[in-house]
Amino acid sequence: MEINFQNLDGIINNNVHHYVVKVFYEDTDAGQIVYHTNYLKYFERARTSLLNLLKIDQINLKKNHDIILVVRKAEIKWFKPAFLNDTLLIETCLKYAKNSSITIHQIASRHSDMNKSKELLVSGAIQIVAMSSSFKVKRIKKILKNPFFQNN
Repeated sequence: MEINFQNLDGIINNNVHHYVVKVFYEDTDAGQIVYHTNYLKYFERARTSLLNLLKIDQINLKKNHDIILVVRKAEIKWFKPAFLNDTLLIETCLKYAKNSSITIHQIASRHSDMNKSKELLVSGAIQIVAMSSSFKVKRIKKILKNPFFQNN
């Protein structure tokens, strides 16, 4: 048996990154509803997977360029809850990019294979800032050259 490990980081289509998350028991509270802070974890997984797809290695950035990418600001709006065993689609796109920061828009939707629908659950704008290990803001010209991070 051959296992395909190629799409673990999701896909990019029309400058939108698509990442799938399955809701497990550990993600939920006693009512089997996803605990609100777990959406931030799902968004973080999607952002890391996006960088992996773009061949932007965060370990290399820190080791060779003294750059760490940190969340500076998160504006989150919850619309509806997700439940145990739901399949969620996390979509990420660029809102805007500057010399040392990237602001992205992320949404979490419940995905249904049966009727090919998605239902908006959570939406957020996340600002990521590049910093040195001594917490000084750094420019990220190399990252911003990637077409995904080009302002329209």
